[in-house]
Amino acid sequence: MVANQSSINWSNINRILLFIILMIGRGDAQLHDQNWVIGRGEPYKNPIPGASGEGIMQFYFGPELNILLDSTIDNSCYTSFTCACISDKDGRLVAYTDGHNIFDNRHGIMLGGDTINPGNFWAGTVGDGYPLSDGAIFLPIPGKKSKYILLHKRIEFGKVEGRLPQFKCDRLYFSSFHYDDHLERYVVSEKNKVLIEGEIAENEFAVAKHANGEDYWVVARRIGRPSYYFILVDSSGAHLHHEQQVGTAFIFGDLNGNMIFNREENMMARVIPEEGVELMEFDRCKGLFYNPSIQVFPDTFLINGNVAFSPSGRYLYVNSILHIYQYDISQRFNRRYKPILVGSWDSVLIEDTYSTLFFVARLALDDKIYYTVFGTNGYYMHTMHRPDEYGKACDFRNHDFRLPNYMNGGLPFFPNFRNERLTVSECDSLSQTSSIAGGHYYYNTLCRDQIRLSSSDPDKQYQLELRLYNMEGKLCYHRDFTLQEEINFNLAGVLPGIYILQLFEGGQLKNMDKIVVSY
Repeated sequence: MVANQSSINWSNINRILLFIILMIGRGDAQLHDQNWVIGRGEPYKNPIPGASGEGIMQFYFGPELNILLDSTIDNSCYTSFTCACISDKDGRLVAYTDGHNIFDNRHGIMLGGDTINPGNFWAGTVGDGYPLSDGAIFLPIPGKKSKYILLHKRIEFGKVEGRLPQFKCDRLYFSSFHYDDHLERYVVSEKNKVLIEGEIAENEFAVAKHANGEDYWVVARRIGRPSYYFILVDSSGAHLHHEQQVGTAFIFGDLNGNMIFNREENMMARVIPEEGVELMEFDRCKGLFYNPSIQVFPDTFLINGNVAFSPSGRYLYVNSILHIYQYDISQRFNRRYKPILVGSWDSVLIEDTYSTLFFVARLALDDKIYYTVFGTNGYYMHTMHRPDEYGKACDFRNHDFRLPNYMNGGLPFFPNFRNERLTVSECDSLSQTSSIAGGHYYYNTLCRDQIRLSSSDPDKQYQLELRLYNMEGKLCYHRDFTLQEEINFNLAGVLPGIYILQLFEGGQLKNMDKIVVSY
C-alpha cells in the first residue's frame, strides 16, 4: 500500500519510527536508508489538466510506504541520474544531493555545500540532471556523532581510447559535513577532496559494510578494465585502501550498467549489456572479490542494464529497458542455464508521449524492488512485490502506482547498515591507507596472474620468501628473492582459484593473506 500526503505530518512519522524501532528490537536502529529523496525543486504546474508537475518527493519506508510531498520546497535540486541521500540512525532525513550541490534537511543548499564536482559539465548541467548514474554515496562517519561523508564522482570532457563519447568520469571526490550546535544546522567541513584521479567507470559504484561492523568498503571500477578500487571509510574519513584486478570486464563503452551487493554483502553483481551478468563473492574483512562467474544477458543489443538482488539473495533480477529477468544464484556456474523472463514493458505511454520503459531497480526496506521509468517525465513506479518467489510468482506489476510529481530515473543506493560484525578477528582493526602491508614493504595481489611486491625503502635490499598454498593446504608456488624497489611474479602456471599467500623475512612469517588468481 502506498500513502500520499500533501504535507509532512511529523507526529505521524514519529509514531511510525517508534513502531519500526520496536519491530526491529534494537537500541541502535541504523535507519540511515529510511528515506529516498527524488524529483526536482522549483515546482511548476503542468499545463495539461490533471497531469503531474515537478517537485521534491520523499519516500518514507515505515510500516507502509509514504510518499511525502512538501509543496513549499523551492530549490535548484534536480535528482536525475545522480541521486543520493542519507538519514540519521533514527530515520530522520539529513541530506541529499543531485551531483551539483549538497542539500540539507531544510531543503536548502547546505552551508558550504554548493558546487561539488566543479568543472565544465557542472557548469553546463546545473539546474538539470547531472549526467552520471549512481554517481554519489552518503555514509555516516563511523564512531562520529552527527558527522557524515559524501563520496561523489565527477564527469568531464575528455577522450577515452576505444569509446565514442568525448567525456569520462575522471575523479572520485569526498566531501564531509557535520551538525553545528551553535548554528543549529549541518555545515560542510571538507569539499571536493580527491580520492582517485584517472579513468573511472561512470555507473559502477557500490558500498558494503566492513566485517568489523563499523567501517565501510566503497568500490569503484576502472573504465574498460577488470580493475576495482577499494576505498575504506573509517573514523578518520575515506582512504584509497587497495586495488584488485579480477573478473572479466572489458568494454570501454561501459556507460550503461551498474553493480550492487546483496543484503548479506557477501556477493556482488554487475551488468554491462555487451559483457553480460557477472557475479563475484566478497570478503567483507579483506575487501576482496573472488570466485567470479559470468552469464549471458539476453538483451545485449539494448542500451541499458540494471541489477538488483532479492531480499534473501537467492535471486538476481536484471533488467533492460524492455524486459526483466530472474537469475537463480545457485545456477551461476551452469553454462546452460537460462534466466526466466518475469516482466516486460506493456507499451503504456505517459500523456501519450513518454514511454514507461524500465530503468533503475532498487531493493527497498519493505522487501520490494522498485523500478523507475527510463527517460524524463516519469510519474509511474513499477514494483516487484515478492522478489524471493520463483518465476512469475515474484509478482512484477507494470506502472504499479502513480507518483504525485514527475521524477527522472535515478534512485539512491545504500549498504546494509544493519549488518553487524562477523567475528572477532583482525577485521576489528584494518584501517590501512595503502595496499596490504607487511612492515617496510607492501604487495599488490591485484593483477590477475601476477603479484607485485614493492618496498617502502628502495635504498635497501630485503631477502624474502613467498609461498602460495591452495585451500587444501598444498604448496603451489614458492620463490626466494631479493627485493629492493619492486618485483613482479608471474603466476601463469598457477591454476585459477583462491590461495593463501605467506611472506617470510629471515625465516619469520611477516604477513599472511587470502588472494584470488584468475585469468
